This record gives sequence, structure tokens and C-alpha cells, in this order.
Amino acid sequence: DPANSNEALHEVAMDLAEGADMVMVKPGMPYLDIVRRVKDEFKVPTFVYQVSGEYAMHMAAFQNGWLDERSVTLESLLAFKRAGADGVLTYFAKRAARALNE
Repeated sequence: DPANSNEALHEVAMDLAEGADMVMVKPGMPYLDIVRRVKDEFKVPTFVYQVSGEYAMHMAAFQNGWLDERSVTLESLLAFKRAGADGVLTYFAKRAARALNE
């Protein structure tokens, strides 16, 4: 149930009890609150998957000139880190790496 964050924590607890070494929250952006709660509650490596729908939504906005690609891409990834993610699986990986190396 996407509206029930307690259920998400229960699912994570079950995964960890079964031996999971890390957890992944997916989709990432709509569940930043879950990322924070998982990190605070369980203190385990927590990863986020920025799914293709999030990528497509951003890319459409970039192509239409509604958002600045570099700043919004980096800001979206920063939001995951601020929420507590230890790592982010994203379709923006190459773009982000280039931007961070500039």
C-alpha cells in the first residue's frame, strides 16, 4: 500500500530478517520519506532506484525547455542523498558523472 509507510518498514524488516545485506527503495522520488525512515530505523545500506518513469518525466521537461537539465538532474540525485540513500541507481549516471567532473 503506497500510502502506508509503516507497511514499507515491515517489509524491510522481513527482508533483513531473511538475510538481506542492503535494501533498495523503488521508485525513488515518490518515496524519499521511506528512504529516510528505512535509514533511521534500520541503519543498513540503503539504495534507491530512480526508475525509467522518473527519467522520462525529467527528459520530457528538459526537451520542452521547462527545466534546466544539469541543475535538475543533480538536484534530483542530491535529494536521494539527503534522504539517506547510500547509492542511487539512475539512468542519469553518465550525465551526472560528467557534470560532477566539470
